[in-house]
Amino acid sequence: MGEPQQVSALPPPPMQFIKEFTDESVRKGLVPKPPPPIRDSYMMFGNHFQCDDLIIRPLESQGIERLHPMQFDHKRELKKLNMSILVNFLDLLDILIKSPGSIKREEKLEDLKLLFVHIHHLINEYRPHQARETLRVMMEVQKRQRLETAERFQKHLERVVEMIQGCLSSLPDDLPQTNSMGEAGGPSIAGAFRLKSEPMDIAEAGVSCMVVQTDKNISSERDKVWDKDSAMCKIIDEMT
Repeated sequence: MGEPQQVSALPPPPMQFIKEFTDESVRKGLVPKPPPPIRDSYMMFGNHFQCDDLIIRPLESQGIERLHPMQFDHKRELKKLNMSILVNFLDLLDILIKSPGSIKREEKLEDLKLLFVHIHHLINEYRPHQARETLRVMMEVQKRQRLETAERFQKHLERVVEMIQGCLSSLPDDLPQTNSMGEAGGPSIAGAFRLKSEPMDIAEAGVSCMVVQTDKNISSERDKVWDKDSAMCKIIDEMT
């Protein structure tokens, strides 16, 4: 039999993957396929794990003695563990001063290890709460950014409307009438054209900013061309 192959707890160097994913390999479709999903067990950092394991495994399933009850206050227990670590560390210093070779030194080291494991476990039990809070904060930031962007768009829209209204008010009153083809002095067309200054709907997004709508039910007395609006539309069309 050959020598047993040593497996490192660290991932292999990434260069062997970089060489497989070059631009030429991607264009030719020669990149390796992704690994199949793991369904039973896997190894990570030298330890075996099952896919159906809990994210935070109980201490008893890991062969560790539980020092706190099943129902407890995390904040209170963390304070107690912190104080216990301090007391045991002072005891360890006392043992090292008086009898460094005593067997009690190993016992104190095991006690300190157990206390640190418990602190690490209690902190890990807050990870799901931390993940939810992080997601909530991210969503609040995205919501605030979208509201600020919508507010800026609304301000720009109001400025554009004011500019257009200012241009309309600055036009002279004695403009010649124009027909539907933009020719001066032509006959008036049926229907009145009005400039819409309110925000456009989604269905009107593809229409020019100077939207002209025709009211077919208007009375014959108002059946004339709005000279200022028609002239402004013509100016905008020539600019664009």
